[in-house]
Amino acid sequence: MIFKKKIIKNYFIKDTEIFYSKNTEKRINFLNKNKFFYNEISSLLSKIIGNKKSLLFYCCGNSIIKEKIETKKSYIHDINDDIVKNFHDFKDSHLAKDEEILSEVDTVIIADIEHQLKPFENFSQLSKKIKDECEVVIVSKSLVWTTMIKLFKNIFKDQFPSNYNFLPFNYIKNLIDINNLEIIRNEKAIVMPFKIPLITNLLNQIFRLPILSIFCMINITLLKKKITTKKLASESKISVIIPCKNEEKNIKLIEDSICNLGKETEFIFGDDKSTDKTVEAINKINVSDSNIKIRIYTGPGICKSENVYKGIEISEGEIVLIYDADCTVNFEDIKLSLNALTSSNSDMINCTRMIYPQKKNAMRNANFIGNIFFAYLYSFLFNKKITDTLCGTKIIYKKDWNKLKNSNSLSGIKDLWGDFDLLIGAYKNNLKISEVPVHYFERLEGETKMKSVFMNGLRMLFITIKSYYKLRITR
Repeated sequence: MIFKKKIIKNYFIKDTEIFYSKNTEKRINFLNKNKFFYNEISSLLSKIIGNKKSLLFYCCGNSIIKEKIETKKSYIHDINDDIVKNFHDFKDSHLAKDEEILSEVDTVIIADIEHQLKPFENFSQLSKKIKDECEVVIVSKSLVWTTMIKLFKNIFKDQFPSNYNFLPFNYIKNLIDINNLEIIRNEKAIVMPFKIPLITNLLNQIFRLPILSIFCMINITLLKKKITTKKLASESKISVIIPCKNEEKNIKLIEDSICNLGKETEFIFGDDKSTDKTVEAINKINVSDSNIKIRIYTGPGICKSENVYKGIEISEGEIVLIYDADCTVNFEDIKLSLNALTSSNSDMINCTRMIYPQKKNAMRNANFIGNIFFAYLYSFLFNKKITDTLCGTKIIYKKDWNKLKNSNSLSGIKDLWGDFDLLIGAYKNNLKISEVPVHYFERLEGETKMKSVFMNGLRMLFITIKSYYKLRITR
């Protein structure tokens, strides 16, 4: 269901309003002739933001971009009623005030920044009015294409407004930065805006690859608020998921470190069909603090990731912390990581062992090299700086788990350890990942479960490449 909101007074550049009032039919014909281009943008937007409950779309004669985006409730703010009517079915003008709509919607798409009279003031008001969890998406053009299009518009003056803002992406980033917003994700797309069977699709896919993407026409930039109101870790219930398989001797070390990390803390041990006395050791754990609970469940005995996912499913905390039973990360660093999550607008904390000097024998050479390789590969492909993809200590909000689990095995290959599932799922769902450095100690008891380094590395490589292709190359 699409609702049309009344146009905000003095929102658009005056010359642009005059142009669209005089050239409505020409604009409609232009949009119909170039539907392929706008459908490409619409498909990309749909893929990036997913299905939303409510959406506010600011546009200027290009509401056609809304076509492939699915929402339960949408508001379109366009410059011309007749253009909107031609492409959308909607009820009478929605009478809610701009402030009410902005504070209600889950996503705001801005595809009219070139034609706004006061883009700085609009960004400032937007940032103040939207919900903390609201996503803001800007559709803009690259500098190279902006210059080319400007020349093109000067040649065909009767087809386009003559006055509009020249806003290269670098300046848009400045607007974002000074208005309590930050970039979470940026995608580039479309090098060929018209359809030639087979050729267009192939070229548009190839030019979405890193480096080549600088030649793409369209920037899709997803933003969130920098400063938000969040409950502190000390006010939250924390669930610590500890996957275990034959960790009998390490359980005592964990018991000595157990402490209340929040308002309440539950330590949930997932025994993955151990053949030693791990279960007995867990059952012997004794804590005197009434705000700490010890729980145990039986893992599926398939792999670490499935064990962890089961633990998250049964957890009751607002914050979920995954902690490896080898005790190679201390709880002082865990507390700092929890505070980093709740004192920022981060959605996931990925602890990194690659910043501080590691203790001798903490990580084997092959694992160390593999970690560096995948950190660079992930950062390069997904445009998110990650220094340690395989640290088992990660922290998320339980409310985000449904989003993440629906993205598990996106590549079609099972992630045995779960680290890539979580990182790629966070990227897909536009969650902000922050890294916190932790000290990494040598395992004192038992042996590492990551033994077949080459085969595990090969599996992780396929997971990364296939996920990248699905998320960033295909429409």
